[in-house]
Amino acid sequence: MTLRLLLAPAALALSLCMIGSPSVKGAILWNEGEDGDLPGDFHSPQALVVAPGEHTFSGSIGDTGDTGATDGGDADYLSLMVPDGLEIVSISVQTYSFVDGNPGGGSFLGYRSGSDFAGQGFDDIDAWTLFFEVGLNLLPDLGRDSLAAGQHAFWLQETNPTVVDYSLSIQVVPEPAVGGLAGCGALLIVGGRRRR
Repeated sequence: MTLRLLLAPAALALSLCMIGSPSVKGAILWNEGEDGDLPGDFHSPQALVVAPGEHTFSGSIGDTGDTGATDGGDADYLSLMVPDGLEIVSISVQTYSFVDGNPGGGSFLGYRSGSDFAGQGFDDIDAWTLFFEVGLNLLPDLGRDSLAAGQHAFWLQETNPTVVDYSLSIQVVPEPAVGGLAGCGALLIVGGRRRR
């Protein structure tokens, strides 16, 4: 038996295990300490594109001296573009701390399907939640199991007189049907080669 015939099943098994693997590490999408302040304009969120894996974005909201929040403090607006064949399965609080004051019951996270917000009222968002608990997946609180391909806008704001430093983790995986199709395609390719 040739080495090629021995390695083919191992390569197939490895590739099937990697398809849809949620443990693939992604990138830092945005870090305000390095990339600058996320926009405070709800009409122009920072556009970011996700890929499979885990991604983070982090910043500061509240009384930072920047603007954009309904109370005159700093708000952060971003829009995540999820390419076809992928979905976001979790948005979790990675870190959450405050400098002066007390954030009370947490900071505000607004969500809207699309690339931006029409305004800063509850009629301008699809869902919202308060976040502070490290490790908590926020998607269920937004009434979602996942976010499919397309654009998704987020609005982060502190509603109390304090400064909050946060970091959110986003888990992106192939949609279930895409992973299954890729696995079937790999099986067909290997099966076709074996018959020759």
